[in-house]
Amino acid sequence: MRLNVANVLPDSLADVPATALADELGGPTLFDLRKGSHAPLFVSVLLHGNEVSGWDAVRGLLGDFCDVSALLFVANVDAAREGVRALPGQVDFNRVWEGGNTAEAAVAAELTAFVAGANPYLAVDIHNNTGQNPPYSVICRADPRTLEFAGAFAQRVLLASQPGGFQTRRFTRFCTAVTVEVGTPDDPESTTRASEFLAKLLGNYPEPPAETWNPETLSLFETVARVTVTDTTEIEPAMQRFNFRSAPAGTALTRSGPLSAQAADGTPIGSRYFTSDGNTAVLTRPTILAMYTRDLESARRDCLCYFLEPLETRPDASPSAA
Repeated sequence: MRLNVANVLPDSLADVPATALADELGGPTLFDLRKGSHAPLFVSVLLHGNEVSGWDAVRGLLGDFCDVSALLFVANVDAAREGVRALPGQVDFNRVWEGGNTAEAAVAAELTAFVAGANPYLAVDIHNNTGQNPPYSVICRADPRTLEFAGAFAQRVLLASQPGGFQTRRFTRFCTAVTVEVGTPDDPESTTRASEFLAKLLGNYPEPPAETWNPETLSLFETVARVTVTDTTEIEPAMQRFNFRSAPAGTALTRSGPLSAQAADGTPIGSRYFTSDGNTAVLTRPTILAMYTRDLESARRDCLCYFLEPLETRPDASPSAA
């Protein structure tokens, strides 16, 4: 795996689905569309190969990208060809942005140095969920400018301190950075959400969209625990209904099998939230969930869900381990 850099965004890519990008591009590709000294907008798609809504939105806006100063990163095209999050044996391309010894980490390091040197005014990473969630943004700093961009996409904003190594967490060190979670890839509205948000950004370049975040209506949460499973755990897809809602005490988190939960520093904290009822983990307190997945493979490769706590909408909030 190596990073390709191109200075032309071909119109023909508008007709290329994510599954065919590997043949067109040959690998992860950064389109450098900067214009003079203007600070660029950075957008990344397909860090997970089966999360195609971001690319589908981008290929409908190719001309708009060429009208502004921009950097467009099309990431894991090899996994996209197979329609999977990552290829078997491949590390997660959105967990390598803070170091590592893999080919993906090398590409991430090269791209990070390039983008940081370009001084973008905003970095946006577009993702799909593997479970039913309302649209939301993910940030690693809650300063007013970050909230302004995050709130322009969705009224739910997640201040994330884990997991380590995701792109927005790394890019926050040198620019305003936001992840937008647009919905499941099988929902056409996910592409619509991504398209509408990108159109706002491109149309208002380089300022935030005309609407501003409202602290009275913005719902800000912090991740307090990352919940993981074992190979014997059977998930409960119906738990998706509690994403960004409070699940009551007594709710079974899985159908069977053990769970663990870790704070951002790796401390086990599952006992604060659930206990084992026979072979099932049961909540002992009302708990807000997010990203509870309906996909067992995703749960095993990454995590089952996150536990959240609500935060006040205030400037300069930051997670304890960002």
